[in-house]
Amino acid sequence: MFGSTKPLRTLNVYDKGSTYTILDTDDATLLYTVRWNANSAPHMTVFHADDRNKIAGTATYHATKKFGFSTASNITLKLPSGTVSMNKEGGLFSTDKRTLRSAGLGEVYWKGGYSETGFMKLVDGNGKSLVEYKDMRMSMKTMGILEINVELGQEGLDEVVVSGIAMLSEERTSMSATGAAMSQS
Repeated sequence: MFGSTKPLRTLNVYDKGSTYTILDTDDATLLYTVRWNANSAPHMTVFHADDRNKIAGTATYHATKKFGFSTASNITLKLPSGTVSMNKEGGLFSTDKRTLRSAGLGEVYWKGGYSETGFMKLVDGNGKSLVEYKDMRMSMKTMGILEINVELGQEGLDEVVVSGIAMLSEERTSMSATGAAMSQS
């Protein structure tokens, strides 16, 4: 079809209540399990498959305030490649944009916002879409899908999943509203 391309890989994200599970393109192979801890850092831990000894990465949310109101948090990711900060850029009412400077992907940006559109994308410095998250709650099958449009090694895939789910989680659950459980900036 003209104007559209098929993603190289599609990851299916399921909300299981206290965890998320992420299945590969075949919708059967478990790649990641995501668990939360609202009481202390790290607030989110992503495991390979369901093995608590194989951590793909963690996220810690740091509540921020603008004009006396809690806003989106800053996010610190711990990945096998190192510690990375994902801070919101722009004004109070701007579309969410978070810069991710990583070993595997270089400098890329998560743009969009689940709460506004149910859609987020990871783009490079030229605006090329690398990964897209699409909300699928209307289908009642999956929570959403991550469509991957570029070849990624394991390190890059881990960075995409950890950063994307961290941003999605912050957006979906209004993590800034639970500032008491998070580190204060």
